[in-house]
Amino acid sequence: MLRSLTLAALALSVITPAAFAACDISETKCALKDGKCNIKFRNVTADISGSSEGTDLTQRTSAQMIRVKALKDNGEKAGNALTIDSYASKTMNVDKKARKGFAKIRITSPALAGVDPVTMSCADVQAVLNGNGTCKVFNGYVSTNFLNHDYKLGFSCDGGKVTGPTG
Repeated sequence: MLRSLTLAALALSVITPAAFAACDISETKCALKDGKCNIKFRNVTADISGSSEGTDLTQRTSAQMIRVKALKDNGEKAGNALTIDSYASKTMNVDKKARKGFAKIRITSPALAGVDPVTMSCADVQAVLNGNGTCKVFNGYVSTNFLNHDYKLGFSCDGGKVTGPTG
């Protein structure tokens, strides 16, 4: 009896498709033209202003290292993460991340626990790849009351007019 139940469960798992929500970049401008899809992330956390327009944040200066990593739908990383020092920039090869089944891109501040991360959705990534592929990552805050602020990372991408966090 146990063996027949195990075989039935195994057969069902083979027949039932797994839920897999990878980000499809195959129809983006870069994939259709030359096949090289990259996003250049610039760390502007030390800048005083200029990047927070269109987001829910008020930009503030707080130079910090950031980490940019592509994540699968289940939260596991899809390839190596980028570590970017303040005032520096690095390029993420999104093609490689797509082959590993990424669903979103997460940006964190590993050295500053009080700064909340920000996530770029698949739609954000597709819009950036249809634009010029450049994003600035900045530090900002949302006022919770007169004396308290929630500190967060934000992004502003030139291509695709993509910003976050919003609404």
